[in-house]
Amino acid sequence: MKQILFVCTGNTCRSPLAEGILRHMAQQDNLEVHIRSAGVFASDGSPISRQSSSVLREKGCEASISSSLLRSADVDWADLILTMTQDHKRAVIQRFPQAADKTHTLKEFVEDDPEVALAAEEWERLIAEVQVKHALSEEITVEERTRLIHLEKKLPNYDISDPFGGSLELYRHTAEEIEEALVKLVQKIKESR
Repeated sequence: MKQILFVCTGNTCRSPLAEGILRHMAQQDNLEVHIRSAGVFASDGSPISRQSSSVLREKGCEASISSSLLRSADVDWADLILTMTQDHKRAVIQRFPQAADKTHTLKEFVEDDPEVALAAEEWERLIAEVQVKHALSEEITVEERTRLIHLEKKLPNYDISDPFGGSLELYRHTAEEIEEALVKLVQKIKESR
């Protein structure tokens, strides 16, 4: 059984959409997964946004989700942590470095273009090396900077748009963006059984 944790900022918009939609998809496909969501700056027990709740109900999903602050217990519980943006991913890894190997953006994790996936892996490795050099006050070479820029141009934007404060239509658009990635995630889960 896979345990998946979705993470966004306040756990009121994007990660609850991902949690609710994936839970619904998993039930339809008889997938054995446990799903939770949390936020890096969430307030425990707050209701999710009215628009997120409306979109989930429109899709026939459970909408009684409340926000939860990301804690070490959540990180330990999860087999897979899927964030809504690169910034969320960095925040999770900074606070919980032991979770680096199981933390990805949702879109990055379901990337199905092998060339892009290889470029993303190289970029991640190179950025980590550059950060270590920076922390040790070592010089970053022109070749390293050039390679990072080249790789960044190859990579798509792995962030899911933030509908916070927007219209119901904007929330629907974000839900479609999430659902498109979740279809690929479900396929990946099925293939790993």
